[in-house]
Amino acid sequence: MVQEKEDSAIEQIPAWLDQQIFEPFLDRDFPDLKQIKSFRLEPTAGKGENYTTIIMRANFELELNDGSYESTSYIAKILPNSGNRENVASWKVFDKERNTYGQYIPEFEQMYSDAGKKISFGPRYYESELELDEELIVLEDLGKRGFRNVKRQNGLDIQHTEATLEKLAQFHAASAVRFELKGAYPEEYNRNLCSGEDNFKEFRQAQVKAYVKAFPLYNASHLAKDVESYGSQAEDMFQAFAPKIEGEFRVLNHGDAWCNNFMYQYDEAGKLAEVYFVDLQMSRFSSPAQDLLYLILSSTQLELKIAKFDYLIKYYHGKLIESLKLLKYPKAVPSLRSLHQSIFVHGDWILPIVSILLPVVLLDGSDDANMDNLMDGDGAGDKFRNNMFKNPRTIIHQKEILPWAHRRGAFEVTK
Repeated sequence: MVQEKEDSAIEQIPAWLDQQIFEPFLDRDFPDLKQIKSFRLEPTAGKGENYTTIIMRANFELELNDGSYESTSYIAKILPNSGNRENVASWKVFDKERNTYGQYIPEFEQMYSDAGKKISFGPRYYESELELDEELIVLEDLGKRGFRNVKRQNGLDIQHTEATLEKLAQFHAASAVRFELKGAYPEEYNRNLCSGEDNFKEFRQAQVKAYVKAFPLYNASHLAKDVESYGSQAEDMFQAFAPKIEGEFRVLNHGDAWCNNFMYQYDEAGKLAEVYFVDLQMSRFSSPAQDLLYLILSSTQLELKIAKFDYLIKYYHGKLIESLKLLKYPKAVPSLRSLHQSIFVHGDWILPIVSILLPVVLLDGSDDANMDNLMDGDGAGDKFRNNMFKNPRTIIHQKEILPWAHRRGAFEVTK
């Protein structure tokens, strides 16, 4: 059984991702490099931890000119080998992530530096000068600096949630100021996934059908008709173009702001010291409501999601205003009331978050937890959805969220 798992991992490692690709980065990071003693690739993510791309760790043992030895590693993101490969390639997520890491994050960090504040948003990005036929993103391995994820099934506690919201506010503020100073972001930032056509309609229908079927477990049978009606006409928010609402405050959203895409570093006493963003493939220029709904509803502890929702929005707003003022935002800063109004306006995000993302976050890792099964219309897909929606963690979260979302008009058909 163990051998089968090892063989499966080996199959994910492509032959083209070889030592030569990383050599320019090693030369840059180790000017006194004598020779590479060993090179090894391994998958980084456990089962159920990544659905869009394959993430590999490139491990090196190095000998330096003075005779000493050093270990180092890099993170490499590549397209999946699965049936979803063509879809992912068409979404332009690699183009977007290269731009965000290579251009925008350095600009944002420089803006804060010029204002007298040191802020970092993510790992170092390594731009490859090789011409490749494959998609590739190479990043610093944050694990070398002690960064790690919070266990997603547990959710973020108040300390981690506030720290993440503060970093989001800083990122959002810089992106809004840059927009005013330098103009619009490229067209691909108008939506999360730049699909040429909607290939997800059958998936959404199957997902909503399975979700509503589980409503008796959530004490929500009385909401089934409303959710089913709403779901049957709702557009795919991941493919939707961001609406341009007159006077609305807009920012560059992380776009996939769930707990696995934030990494945390701690000081020697174990106190939270830093938050970094990873996986910036789905950024979209729109209201910050998207990131706020996404993070709070998918990734915070159950006792925070609803009871502390308004508090968390106010906390984020305070940090946003602080950063906008520091960076000399040239317009009137958004009010707390307007932010709440925007969260209502962008409430279309609630259904995909609670029916797709949240159950995935709460599910234990397994061989079945992958994009192919998530997208499957029957068979393996039905089994996967059944596991998601009957998961005891999902049940207790849905019991809290569904009545709240319904009271906010989240499933009201208005078109």
